[in-house]
Amino acid sequence: MSNRKPTIGIIMGDPAGIGPEIAIKSILSPEIQPLCTPVVIGDARVVRATLQAMNKNPAIHAIQGITQAQKDSAILQVLDTKNVDPRKVIIGQASAIGGRAVFEDLQLAIRLAQGKEIDAAVAGPHNKYSVNQAGIAFAGYPPLIAQLTQSPHAFNMLVAGSFRIVGVTLHLPLKEVSQKITSDLVLATIEAVQAALGRLRIPKPRIAAAGLNPHCGEEGLFGTEEETAIRPAISAARRKGIDVSGPFPADSLFDGIAEKQDYDAYVAMYHDQSHIAIKTVAFERIVGLIIGTPLVVATVGHGTAFEIAGKGIANPGPMTEAIKLVAQSSGL
Repeated sequence: MSNRKPTIGIIMGDPAGIGPEIAIKSILSPEIQPLCTPVVIGDARVVRATLQAMNKNPAIHAIQGITQAQKDSAILQVLDTKNVDPRKVIIGQASAIGGRAVFEDLQLAIRLAQGKEIDAAVAGPHNKYSVNQAGIAFAGYPPLIAQLTQSPHAFNMLVAGSFRIVGVTLHLPLKEVSQKITSDLVLATIEAVQAALGRLRIPKPRIAAAGLNPHCGEEGLFGTEEETAIRPAISAARRKGIDVSGPFPADSLFDGIAEKQDYDAYVAMYHDQSHIAIKTVAFERIVGLIIGTPLVVATVGHGTAFEIAGKGIANPGPMTEAIKLVAQSSGL
């Protein structure tokens, strides 16, 4: 393993939200400087406006290419995209300007990661309405990253310390979830989890999969997806050498999860099944690690928090944890 510090691209997220503030707070944190070379990917004018609102005045190094980044510098380095005029952004309000910036900054970060100019990326909080206002079909970071990397799937693994959970499906109407739960998709999720745990250097990982229906369908009385899709996927994964168990009824699998996690990662079947479990026990420190693609990308486990944007009171903890996680996962 190399001792070289990874270069991490930090996407601020929606400029009208708390993203710029938490990105700056995290980058300037003494926790981050020894771990990596962080570079903000975004408009330098937004960074300066945010610093002014925070009454902070660190040195800023605006660069036009990653090769200009100073590897061991504690200054705030910004790869200036020049794509947002902060005078046209109303803090705390969704807008097409902010949404387009989120999309463009992520596109750039993915290109830089694909070209190995950066080792990983962390994306700040987005607002789906803002991005769609810009005329861009957007359902969240995972499907967009899958599209940009030409990957068949991308999944969002929520991480809080040793608790890791990923949903087979994400932003779908609940009535559509059962239609999407196929053996192939469940297997792809399990395989992505196994690969991610390897990147995190967890030896001999153990994975548990939840069922979809109450009591795992109870012999078909309450649904058949466990028998037609989930159990066959688990069997296929085990034949590939993956230590995965289940399906387990979700209510019993997550009972007592705050005190003890018996597995290194959990596979849930839909958005709320995964999010409720982890947000109940660790809401303030959740990181979203995007898995299933060849790149190392993470995001925070919360939204733009428009109601507190611009007030200087946002908690940078999840952003700091996301940067630490990708520094660990980048394989350097």
